Amino acid sequence: MGIMLAITAVYGALFAVAAKSWRNRTGVALRLDVLPKRAAVPLAVRLPVLLVGAAFAFRVTGWPVWLIAASLIGAAASVGFHLAFVRLHRKTA
Repeated sequence: MGIMLAITAVYGALFAVAAKSWRNRTGVALRLDVLPKRAAVPLAVRLPVLLVGAAFAFRVTGWPVWLIAASLIGAAASVGFHLAFVRLHRKTA
């Protein structure tokens, strides 16, 4: 449980680093408000729940498939979120 909470905290820290890097490189702040709230809010809430829930499922069942599936879903959601963000920024630029 502690490891999964730490991983979730690292994920948030990496997001902050990415936001700072984006701002330094482009001069534009990373604005999540340009994304539709119907997509951004559920993702921001469900992704940490998915990662921590997978750790619980792994602990109960002992099957590493839960961790692998959660990692793949999290990576796919993150990449999709990034691509949507870049596409929306290109439209406004």
